[in-house]
Amino acid sequence: DVSCLLDCCRQSIYFERGEDLLAALDVIKRDAAVRVARVNNRLALDYDSRATAGYRDLALNLRLDTRDTRELCLESHVAEVQLLLLPFAHVKAGKGHDRYVFWRNLQGT
Repeated sequence: DVSCLLDCCRQSIYFERGEDLLAALDVIKRDAAVRVARVNNRLALDYDSRATAGYRDLALNLRLDTRDTRELCLESHVAEVQLLLLPFAHVKAGKGHDRYVFWRNLQGT
């Protein structure tokens, strides 16, 4: 069922400071064209980062509802925007993501 696909289109935005990440989140939430479908807050204090091999981000699954997306029949497409702090971006960069995928595949998820 292709309607369950969530992140065929994914982009990451990197921040040096948590305050800047929160400001960007606020801008996204206030945008009238953005429909937030899901928030996965892997930056939460109670998040167990062992589940993601130390990686943390705030991932937003969202839809864009604009004249252009409606004309292209894309208003129901769900994209993912990952908001990351730079230290966690380094975990993701280079071989870090490869190690995570290997680890995740060992977990069977």
